[in-house]
Amino acid sequence: MMNVLQSLKSFDARTNRHKTSVLGFVLASVLFSVGLVGVPKSVDAKPVISTTKDEDWKTGPLPDGVKKKDLDALVKTAMGAPDNKIRVRSVLITINDKIVYERYHPLDNKDSILDTFSVSKSFVSTVVGMLVDDGRLSLDQPAPVAAWSGLNDPRSAITIRNLLHMSSGLTWKEEYTAGDSSTIAMLRAPVASDYAISLPLEVKPGTQFEYNSGNSAILMRIITDTLGGTPQTESYIKKRLLNPLGIKKVVYQRDSSGRIVGFMGINMTARDQARFGLLYLRNGMWGKKKVISPEWVTFSRTPASTFPGYAGHWWTHLLLGNGASQGDFTALGYYGQYVTISRSKRMVLVVNTAFEGTPTEQTVKARNLLQSVYALFPAK
Repeated sequence: MMNVLQSLKSFDARTNRHKTSVLGFVLASVLFSVGLVGVPKSVDAKPVISTTKDEDWKTGPLPDGVKKKDLDALVKTAMGAPDNKIRVRSVLITINDKIVYERYHPLDNKDSILDTFSVSKSFVSTVVGMLVDDGRLSLDQPAPVAAWSGLNDPRSAITIRNLLHMSSGLTWKEEYTAGDSSTIAMLRAPVASDYAISLPLEVKPGTQFEYNSGNSAILMRIITDTLGGTPQTESYIKKRLLNPLGIKKVVYQRDSSGRIVGFMGINMTARDQARFGLLYLRNGMWGKKKVISPEWVTFSRTPASTFPGYAGHWWTHLLLGNGASQGDFTALGYYGQYVTISRSKRMVLVVNTAFEGTPTEQTVKARNLLQSVYALFPAK
């Protein structure tokens, strides 16, 4: 935990007041299991199945100078014993669109649906980007939230860009154990986004970074309202994103009203997470089809003015430590879930851990593995 905070000490002093929010590096979002802090079960755990037939990816050799035995040694240590529950579950690496390394803990395999936690936030951002590309939303419009539309409501100044940059200014406590945790209160609410929407401003929108899962829940609500409801939203995502990429199966976490919560729990296999990352490495193209615009990809990886470690619902290259390329960016989830896109190395790197042990030990384990593996690969 302290290593993560120390890595941020050179960041803009304007973030100091919200130092706890920076712990989004290691506490990006939590999927509470049944019975824990009274959070309700997902209403519908049935997977959404893509209708596109998908063949297994082609494999390729490791780049010159990268030795499989070195990778295996790092990954074996992180995964631990065959019966280890406190483990890294999977590591998958693509170079130039081919899988060059793929390994699963013995308790998992390539068909395992893995918890993505706040990697889901980057997925939600992608759907927002599609609606922006379609002309149905725009970055700098006031967020279309009916509860904020009053003439004297200061929240009417919050834009979609503010929500994506975690600078909405809404009062929030991104905690997972405290009695006054906003995150837990949102998880317990019948409609998660209603809770987030109901909160007052703490600071002026667009002036202060604060990691806030409620912002992502509000974005998911805006998506759902724009598309006319949850069934229409699922249909849109399947047609526009899942099917083109060949993502076979997605399991959504929902609140008790049946809505997709968005800030966590858009779960899929490691290979499908890699497909999602590869879309961004390909600058929004999949084959000859434009799935998202290059402009949206650029926005997604460009640091926010309020905090250089965060972009449009993605974390920037600063997460990767010394030597990382400025063009690299990462979708990050609680307990150490990573989808890292390296433009300089033509690489997508996916790491998943189990929801076991403590968030600190799992996140540190995953982060150290990610940085060590990343450093082995040369820039192209």
